[in-house]
Amino acid sequence: MEYRAFALKYRPQSFEEVIGQEHVVLALKRAITTGRLHHAYLFCGPRGVGKTSLARVLAKALNCSRGPTISPCQECLNCREITKGTSLDVIEIDGASNRGIEDIKSLRESVKLAPSSSRYKIYIIDEVHQITPDGFNALLKTLEEPPPHVKFIFATTHPHKIPPTILSRCQKFQFHLLPLEKIVEKLKKIVKKENIESDEEILYAIAKASAGSIRDAESLLDQVVPLLLEKKISWDITSILGIIEEDLVNRMVKFIVEKNLKQALEFIDKLCCEGKDLGNFLDSLIEHLKDLILSRISPKAFQELTTISPQTKEFLSKQADLISVEEVLRIIDLLIEAKDWSRKLNSLRIPLELALIKFCYSSGRTYPDNFRLNNLNGNFNPKRALEKDEDDNLISQEIKDSFEEDLLEEKKEFTLEKDVEEELKNNTFSISGEDLREKWPQVIEEIKKKKVTLASYLSEAKIFIEGNLLNIGFLKKHIFHKEVLEKETNRRLLEKILEKVLSYPLKVKFVILEEESNSKEEKEASSASFSKSSESEFINQLLDTFEGEIDTFHE
Repeated sequence: MEYRAFALKYRPQSFEEVIGQEHVVLALKRAITTGRLHHAYLFCGPRGVGKTSLARVLAKALNCSRGPTISPCQECLNCREITKGTSLDVIEIDGASNRGIEDIKSLRESVKLAPSSSRYKIYIIDEVHQITPDGFNALLKTLEEPPPHVKFIFATTHPHKIPPTILSRCQKFQFHLLPLEKIVEKLKKIVKKENIESDEEILYAIAKASAGSIRDAESLLDQVVPLLLEKKISWDITSILGIIEEDLVNRMVKFIVEKNLKQALEFIDKLCCEGKDLGNFLDSLIEHLKDLILSRISPKAFQELTTISPQTKEFLSKQADLISVEEVLRIIDLLIEAKDWSRKLNSLRIPLELALIKFCYSSGRTYPDNFRLNNLNGNFNPKRALEKDEDDNLISQEIKDSFEEDLLEEKKEFTLEKDVEEELKNNTFSISGEDLREKWPQVIEEIKKKKVTLASYLSEAKIFIEGNLLNIGFLKKHIFHKEVLEKETNRRLLEKILEKVLSYPLKVKFVILEEESNSKEEKEASSASFSKSSESEFINQLLDTFEGEIDTFHE
């Protein structure tokens, strides 16, 4: 007996055998039973989901000798000829190879002829979007007013490429990708009829690899049947098909949840040695981690929407209790970043391994777990802390030296700042505003030697002394100057230079002042009053405390 591919042998022959497109089947059945048959139908959807198969079933329902009927008899001459593809009244045309205006003109001439032995002459045009614009224009009039004995059934994967004038003359039906469970159910029926023993895990792997296409699933099953007959293990089958087994991905998920870096890296090495596609593996891993999050936040959606086997669903549900959603989102971000880096490096292994290392050891921290700062005033020893990490080979010697220097410098600055605070607290000596204003130009000159821009900003400022606190004020239009000077490094530089010039430590505070008066006379009066009032330190302190100003001044 001649061998036939599963995709042809198990092609649907009735409405009941069409799976995954119940919404389309129901609409067509209602149209047949009510006698409201349109002259043109457009079936849209991904490849391999049953568009042309359903077109044949519809043609059989219309031309059956007992019809039109929703249950073709499969026994009459018309049904048998349509099943074999030899019916003279059901013409299947490939839009890719019959796309020109001459082909459409020939079709227009044949449309005028009556059916030879059937009720309708039915034209099934596959990949109709490939017809040229001139061809569509030639078809337009025939499609608008066809003879009563003609029906058109178009099928396409790209409906957006069809002119709107054609779309408006058709009844459009959108086909969907098939759910995983329906594909597995169909594959189980096939292996049962073929008397083939198959592991359910293999069928799920095939169904998942088909990505919703029943035709692709049947073709993949056709490919592995010889191995199933020889009882080859599932690893051999999935390896030949280039499919990543769910068990492999589950093992990596387990290593990630446990943060077992050693086994994770060894597992990546094993996959590479076995020739596994790391790209497919990474895609499957990200999808599994997404499903893990879904199982945590919405168990119902996890059960209904995920395209994984029941065993994997149970496994991920257990793993979800051992890790937070935030941690899973972080590793997903790292894996996506690794995938992006792989395009630049032309290698996925290194970015993938680095992503795992970063996840297992960073955990939101900047330094390893056993690195700890002791009391800065006493027992601080960065060298000893860094030496603990040498055995783990986590930080290179160069990074250690650099980091040690940074920590020592930070300790020095911290200690200096603390000493300054203590001195300010215990010292009763104070400096007058008059003395400070006299030495302020010298402060600016010293700043200028270090940073010219800071000196220019300070020249725009006004200064007010409050005990050991120096208030440096800027107008609102100079708020940028204030923001720059408030940076920690700039503030510390200014305090050091103040101590150098004044021989006395001061703390610095930057403030925003009210806008200056617009009137020249007001400015002069304000300046004069401030100059006179500055002679009295008590008056200045009152003004600063109550945020007041001197209206008039009498000597």
